[in-house]
Amino acid sequence: MKRPGGKVAILGGGMAGLSAAWRLSEPGWHDRFDSITVYQRGWRLGGKAASSRGPHGRIEEHGLHIWLGSYENAFGLLRECYTELDRATTDPTAPIHTWDQALIPADNLGLADRWGDDWLTWLGTFTRNDELPGEPGSTGREITAVGFLRRAAQLLVDFTRSLRDTEPVGLVLSPSPRLPSAETAIESVQRAAFAVLTAAMGPTSSTPPQLLDAAVAAVGRTLDCEHRPDHKRSWLLVSLVVAVVRGLIADNLVTDPRGFRAINDEDFGQWILRHGAHPDVLEFPLIRGLYDLVFGYADGDPERPAFAAGLAVFLTGLVLFEYKGAIFWKMTAGMGEIVIAPIYEVLRRRGVRFEFFHRVDSLHLDPARRRIDAIGIGRQLALADGVDEYRPLIRVGGLPVFPNEPLAEQVRGRPGMDTLESHFGDRCDVETRMLRCGVDFDHVVLAMSLGMVELVAAELIDDQPEWRAMTEHVRTVATQAFQIWLRPDEPTLGWPRPGVTTSAYVPPFDTWASMPQTLWAEDWPAHDRPGTVAYFCGAFDAPWPVDGPYDDYVRRSRDAVCTAAVRYLDRHVGLYLPGATSADGFAWHLLSGVNGHRGRDALATQHVSVNIDPSDRYVQSVPGSDKYRLRPDEGGYDNLVLAGDWTDCGMNAGCIEAAVMSGLQAANALLGRGRFYRIRGFYLP
Repeated sequence: MKRPGGKVAILGGGMAGLSAAWRLSEPGWHDRFDSITVYQRGWRLGGKAASSRGPHGRIEEHGLHIWLGSYENAFGLLRECYTELDRATTDPTAPIHTWDQALIPADNLGLADRWGDDWLTWLGTFTRNDELPGEPGSTGREITAVGFLRRAAQLLVDFTRSLRDTEPVGLVLSPSPRLPSAETAIESVQRAAFAVLTAAMGPTSSTPPQLLDAAVAAVGRTLDCEHRPDHKRSWLLVSLVVAVVRGLIADNLVTDPRGFRAINDEDFGQWILRHGAHPDVLEFPLIRGLYDLVFGYADGDPERPAFAAGLAVFLTGLVLFEYKGAIFWKMTAGMGEIVIAPIYEVLRRRGVRFEFFHRVDSLHLDPARRRIDAIGIGRQLALADGVDEYRPLIRVGGLPVFPNEPLAEQVRGRPGMDTLESHFGDRCDVETRMLRCGVDFDHVVLAMSLGMVELVAAELIDDQPEWRAMTEHVRTVATQAFQIWLRPDEPTLGWPRPGVTTSAYVPPFDTWASMPQTLWAEDWPAHDRPGTVAYFCGAFDAPWPVDGPYDDYVRRSRDAVCTAAVRYLDRHVGLYLPGATSADGFAWHLLSGVNGHRGRDALATQHVSVNIDPSDRYVQSVPGSDKYRLRPDEGGYDNLVLAGDWTDCGMNAGCIEAAVMSGLQAANALLGRGRFYRIRGFYLP
């Protein structure tokens, strides 16, 4: 007998699709659905979160992946997953059994700060708290403008601790005719915090702006911003916070039912300038780091910052004020094996089916244009004789991981990786399938990335203006990343705080992360074992769609990324790792696996990721785009729901938390539940 929910087809095995499968397959699901099937191009799950293993078992990622301590839904799902996986019983030889072995707290944030012709590193530690992200029973709630104002005032108070350092590391101070004491500077900033807090306690449109103006002026008179970079940071922070407070009050966000969305048509930088921030605030490391965090640059151009103001304020509040345990949590191995593989193992155990090597090419409407009637699929590989289900995982050091190519013994033929996982690869399919509604599926979860949605959903875009508006206004950007392994450890190379994540440096690789906590999981020979592994990433200007042959586009893009990476290592990495540089540039001989090469040839022995495939492009939150996003339950057709960080899910930024929230909401829609049923933490209303 056919069950009420019939068959569910989930198109895409990234985090959004897996999250939808997670909620749909909860206990009792067989009473509702006949089947849940995930269709995935190639041999790996995870989408932009996929990782695999290269030479010597080294971890190779699409880019830098770090979880924020405010990711309540992602942590909640992962904790449920590890509990159900129960490796201590089912897989005791695996080296990671629990979620808190898989992710560990990271307290340190670094920012690069330009001071004249020099660059300084501004290192800060965010105090841990006793809470844990994703705790059972955590409820969904909204962050309010009033709550943000109060926390902003507290941020100023906390920041005064950094002023107790009388001299910034690495900088000789010029003589100053009016060098104030540290305590005087602290008192000045604390007075500003009191002014902000006073405004926050009763913010109305009639709040006298003189109180806030006086606070900024007092700080400016007290601090020595011309000679002290730490004092200038303090002044810019006060200017920034006061501008945000003035903006929240002047734009009536406290009472506007739209909340932070009311200012999403304006760029954040322009919004704070409009509310009185000093122009230098746009170069404040915290602001540049915020834009770097979300790849917030139009077409990947660092000279064209673009980040919706309301979302910027909202996300800043979550990152700085709402973290649990620690501000960051870092994976102790690759994301594909720490997050994706355990979810796959549990879903498969629950009875969810995975169809690997199934590339989704097109969605087709029925004649009445009310539902998805057919799904065009390219079957990329046939399974070997006697193999009825592809099993994607291997073991490295006892840990189940995804390999960097298909497992030959399970398939017929062995085409290259680029052919199977790239939109630009040759299509040598063994079969073309057309899945039919009522036969192969009854419901569709469209969980592909936005770049691919524009390609496979052409009929939907032509049919509905809402789809056209979304694909026209919600933008994506290519990204670039590389990883290097060096034999000396970081203190030997001159970096004092292993484990720090640093941003706001020179583009195109403005962000880097020290990731030594992953090295235990790799399998290097003793004579070449690395003591340091560094991840670098940034936005990449790669226009889409492409004019001209795909092969030329891919070749040009990879050449540009590799050239930029070599230049970055030769000219800029010394800020972080001075011991890895010399008068001739980067010390290429220190790389593990370098085999005597230098420059481009040496970089080729490391890992470079050129994320130009439409499925890899990062979804942006540019001004004016938020209102065009479709909600997960707004697919517009009777049997279609949407899942992805490109939807209007309450987070609306490209991140793992948004993908999880969207996937859970898509499942809620299919299950007939409210949109925010069991959605944790804070979200946009």
